[in-house]
Amino acid sequence: MKYLLLLTILLSGCSTYPLQTNLDKDNFTDYFAISDVEYYTTSALQNDRVEQLGLVEGESCQTADNLPPAEEQQAKIAAKRKAAALNANGIIIRSCIAPPASKACLSSHVCYGDAIKVTPLTRSNDDSQ
Repeated sequence: MKYLLLLTILLSGCSTYPLQTNLDKDNFTDYFAISDVEYYTTSALQNDRVEQLGLVEGESCQTADNLPPAEEQQAKIAAKRKAAALNANGIIIRSCIAPPASKACLSSHVCYGDAIKVTPLTRSNDDSQ
């Protein structure tokens, strides 16, 4: 009982201590924004209205020997993140390349694509006659 009282006093003294954290709501919003962006191919969009929002590129770069090599998938994700920043809900990856090593990147992949807004086409009642 005596220890419980002592613990309560110690913990209540910490109740006014300000909590500081590096977590930021905007960081979470930016990080998870890519979940709203889907990968598409041109042929998969035949029954949709497509608005092009802009060209995007993403890069994966290995900057030191002790870091993992660059990956094409990471370059695609970086392009997807840029598409999300344009409020796109889709991306068409046009090409990915692996440029030769440079002073900046021991290995790298760069992917280019179109950030798009996809809206399914709906048939109106007039079309069904």
